[in-house]
Formats: sequence, C-alpha cells, structure tokens
Amino acid sequence: MQHQLPNIKKKFLYAEDFAKASIDEIFEEKKLEEAQVHTASYFANAILINNGNLDFTLKALPWEAQLTSYRDAIVVDANGDNLPDVLLMGNYYDNNIQMGRYDADFGTILVNKGRGSFDCETINGLQVRGQVRHVRKISIGGQYAFILAKNNDSTRVIRYYSQSKPSNR
Repeated sequence: MQHQLPNIKKKFLYAEDFAKASIDEIFEEKKLEEAQVHTASYFANAILINNGNLDFTLKALPWEAQLTSYRDAIVVDANGDNLPDVLLMGNYYDNNIQMGRYDADFGTILVNKGRGSFDCETINGLQVRGQVRHVRKISIGGQYAFILAKNNDSTRVIRYYSQSKPSNR
C-alpha cells in the first residue's frame, strides 16, 4: 500500500504501528466517504463460451489450468475433430516476494469435448519454459506453426507435424 500511497510511509514509520492502526487512523473520514468501492468475487481462470446473440457462459477451466496465470491464448484444432480447442500460454515471474513466481505452466491445450466441456492436456511432451506473453499462428511450408513471444527471452516456434502432434523447433 505504501507504493500506492506514499503518505502512509510518512505517517507510520514502523510496520508495527501500521499493522495496529484502524482504517479510520489510516485514512481521513472525508477520503473514505469519497472512495469508490470495488469488489471481486471470482478468481478462477475461466473461458467465456459464446452462445450467440451476445450471450456468454462463464466456465472455470479444469483444475490443471488453475496452477498459474495465462497471458495469451489462441484457438486451434489440436486433434482434428473440428471443435475449437485452446492453446494457452503464460507464467508470470514479476510477483512480489510474498507471492512468489507463477511458473507452473509449460504449455497447455484445452481440448474441447463438446457442450462446453474441456480437458486440460500438455503439448505432447513439449515443455515451454519461461514467461510467454503472446502467441501468433503462422504457416511454415503449408503447415500451421505458432510463434511464442517470451518476456526477457528469445522467441520460440512450435509447429504441427501432423494435426495432433505439435513439435518443438
């Protein structure tokens, strides 16, 4: 909070004093009355399924896709069944010390099982390490490939040799 409100550091020189202070001791009454209140109650990684006519269904991803934060996703057909699957990429290392790194993903595909149901699968043994920020589909020799832009790292290309087997390149 001190980063956002530097006056707090001046008002409370010691962490113990800040920890013991009530909300009224930290903020002026007028500021509290004028403050906007926002709440958050949904924290799961989720997908919005388009039902048409601007109607969407929010669906939490499987538990395996809750282990890190994702930064980008792209629709693919990972298994040739003509259902839209989702290639997820992410991780985030720049958290504060207390939270630690979010680095539990090495590349995930949400395989569409139909009727809004998805299974979480790895990319056939491929391990994409690091913080992927963007994924873009390209074509190499008539086959789909994906460029992965990583934070503070080199880009990476993964390519499908067949419709169901992405390969590291």
